[in-house]
Amino acid sequence: MKHAAFILALGVFAGASFGSTAVAENLTGLAKQAQSDAKDGKNLEAYDTMRKAALQVWNDGPLLFRKALFVTKPPTGFGIYNPRPDSVFKPGEKLILYVEPVGFTWKPKDALNHAALTVDLVLKDEEGTVIGQQDGFATFTFDSHEENLEIMAAVTIDFTEAPAGKYEAELKFADENSDKSATFSLPFEIKAGEEASAAQP
Repeated sequence: MKHAAFILALGVFAGASFGSTAVAENLTGLAKQAQSDAKDGKNLEAYDTMRKAALQVWNDGPLLFRKALFVTKPPTGFGIYNPRPDSVFKPGEKLILYVEPVGFTWKPKDALNHAALTVDLVLKDEEGTVIGQQDGFATFTFDSHEENLEIMAAVTIDFTEAPAGKYEAELKFADENSDKSATFSLPFEIKAGEEASAAQP
C-alpha cells in the first residue's frame, strides 16, 4: 500500500463550535472588534481579528474532517480536486482520497510552527471483517511560519489485488502534538465490467 503527498495551502477556515461560555464570549468580542474595524475601513485588521477567532475555535475543538471523499486523480492543492461520481472502482484501480483535517495542533519548532499527523488504515469486507490493516500507513509533517488552517491530505490506497466485492476503508488520523484523534470510513465497491466507473484523466 502507498500514500501520496501532504499539501499545504494558505488561507483561513471559519468555524463555529464553542467549548465553553468563556470561549463563546471571547469569540463574540473578537467578532465585534472585527466588525468595528471593517466599518472603519480597517479591512486587514478585521481579517486578522477573524483569523484569530478561527484559530481559537480550531485549537479548542477536536480533530475533525471538513471533507473526506474519493477523487478521480491526485489533488493539486486545497480545494483543487475532482470528486468521483461514485465509489465504484475497476479491478486494479487505486483508491485516491482527498481529506481536509481540522483542529490538529501546531507547536513551535526551530523558529517555525510544526504539525504532524499519522494515519492508520483498516480495510473491511462487506460483513465488517478486517481483511487488511496497517498502522502508520501514512505520516504527514510540515513546517510553516503561520498556523495554517487550510490543509489537505492526499492519500492513495493500492488495493489492486482485491477481488470484486463491497468494502470499507477506515482511516484514523492521530495528532502527534496532542491527544486528538479522529476516524472516518468510506465504503467502496470493486466491480468488473461496464458498470464500474473509470477515473477521469
